[in-house]
Amino acid sequence: MTTLPFPPELVAAAGGPLVRLVLGPDGRPSGAHAAIAVPAPLPRVWAVLAEIERLPERVPMVHRVSVDRDQVALQLRFKVSLLSATFGFAARIIREEERLLELRWISGEPRGICLRNELVALSGAPTPLTILYHTVSFEMDSLGWLAKFFLRHHPEIRFGVFPGTALTMLDAIRAAATRG
Repeated sequence: MTTLPFPPELVAAAGGPLVRLVLGPDGRPSGAHAAIAVPAPLPRVWAVLAEIERLPERVPMVHRVSVDRDQVALQLRFKVSLLSATFGFAARIIREEERLLELRWISGEPRGICLRNELVALSGAPTPLTILYHTVSFEMDSLGWLAKFFLRHHPEIRFGVFPGTALTMLDAIRAAATRG
């Protein structure tokens, strides 16, 4: 089992999401870990997580998804005002039923992307509670020209990309799992 970035009890007691920025050897952001307590039973959260083909209706930046057995192709759209850039990647789907779902980069942009989700049922809670962990990492400098332009002129954005991505994924899964 993977070492979780936050103990499940800490996540449950936090009252909201927890997030930790990961810095690379060069001191620049290279990823983020985030976690949230979802007030739903683990099988329900897993069912939402496993519906990879429904990401476009749940996550704003995901434009298109195509699943083929243990691989997925995602097309992402990055919009700023009137400009938009589209980029996509292929990833291997790694699943451990009701515990782990990971999309691991095969090709495309952003290079090296890994989206990892882990679930832990919190025992002893008065109502069903599932701890959802999301980890994101990729090579930020492999993004398209529009993203590179903004990163060059606003380097502070680098510190928000990974936490923002992780929190957006958590929120999308939580919202879908808690909808009646």
